[in-house]
Amino acid sequence: MKMLLAALISVLVSLPAPAATINVMAPLVVGDPAALDAPASAAAWKAFDAQLAALAATGIDGVSTDVWWGIVEPEDDAFQWAYYDRLAAHVLAAGLKWVPILSFHQCGGNVGDDCNVPLPSWVFAKVAARAGQKDERAVQYVSEQGNASREYVSVWATQWVLDDYAALMSAFQSHFAALAPRILEINVSLGPSGELRYPSYNAHDQGSGYPTRGALQAYSTLARQDLKRRKKIAPPADPEAFFARREHLTTQSGRDFISWYHSSLLRHGELVMSKALAVFATPGAAFSGIDLGAKIPGIHWRVGHRDAQGSLVYADRLAEIAAGLIRTLPNDWTAAQGHGYAHIVSLFARLNRGKALSRVVLHFTCLEMPDGQDLPEVASLAASLVGWVGTAARRQGVPLKGENALGWNLPYAASWELMRSALSIAPTRRGDYEGLTLLRSTDIVGNETAMIELAKTVAEAHGQR
Repeated sequence: MKMLLAALISVLVSLPAPAATINVMAPLVVGDPAALDAPASAAAWKAFDAQLAALAATGIDGVSTDVWWGIVEPEDDAFQWAYYDRLAAHVLAAGLKWVPILSFHQCGGNVGDDCNVPLPSWVFAKVAARAGQKDERAVQYVSEQGNASREYVSVWATQWVLDDYAALMSAFQSHFAALAPRILEINVSLGPSGELRYPSYNAHDQGSGYPTRGALQAYSTLARQDLKRRKKIAPPADPEAFFARREHLTTQSGRDFISWYHSSLLRHGELVMSKALAVFATPGAAFSGIDLGAKIPGIHWRVGHRDAQGSLVYADRLAEIAAGLIRTLPNDWTAAQGHGYAHIVSLFARLNRGKALSRVVLHFTCLEMPDGQDLPEVASLAASLVGWVGTAARRQGVPLKGENALGWNLPYAASWELMRSALSIAPTRRGDYEGLTLLRSTDIVGNETAMIELAKTVAEAHGQR
């Protein structure tokens, strides 16, 4: 490894203005945040420093870290920053910039989660009381199976939790104001896994994971009330039959339901990101001018395939629908409409049209996957999705960055070439993405192929030919 790092250092140059930024995600937690000086934590910090040194040698720009709500605010309005003081100090000491993710979601229950950090214990009861509800399930996602998720406060309760999000944002900015020059971007969690989506394929439901259609999440009291008020309908009593009869495509009530489901997600995203802009991106704010990022997932299964002539043939797209990413209005899936993604991209366009002093950057996942991932019946069009979102973002003037979806794809050179092909680095790359975030450090450091490909990617992104 030492010889590899020496070789990487010898071929990299430092340039002042990279054409694209390359960041790497840190582990979900380092050691025990509640026992920073315990022997096990000391060993974890030593290993983390070794990872940072190896990554810095490749020339990456920054390291992203989750700032878990469950760690920093265990008691209402009482913030604890000791763990993140240490985490930021280690990142900066390695000569790297910091990309904090304000993680209003829990850690645990998703692919790659290797720790458990629930939301603060006081959150759901407080939000339910504000909403005039006695049952915490009213402000959680409740699925078609009747299961409630504790991963994130539901979009139908956003108005009652928004002040708590803002309080954490303000406290974070106040505490870390002096680090502003070393913060590359601030990301804001908008849902499970930090993504703007419903937990349609998460662990609280049975048989709803990849590559199924997932489960609708619109069955809480607040969701039902909102749907009745806005559309005068109820959610499907039998979702399986609803989709089997194609009511979501062929009936007005079915299309209205899906449109409401999708729009509810977007309203939530706009409320939270508008609040972030109000806290971070106004004159006099310590973090004014720093990019704010938010992520939508690359749900690449059940999308479609290419026929023998190369023409696009859509599958049912139910996984994207259940996650809330796309609608089913007539002509919504045409190329001109971003194959369904123009509407969600327009949220980010609206956020960027205001007078805020910071950009809002859209992040999209699955950049490392080809079309046809896994078996044909999966109907994966991952690479096509990356292109569709890129085109929609370019047409609407939305700054765009990307991520890989799965860390175990990083030991393969083909994955890296796909990610590089998405970058916008004239004249060698003609993609639409101005940066990459790679998950995660533990998937890269120690793997020779991943380290070599990371160095190659950084060199190209920073303009070295």
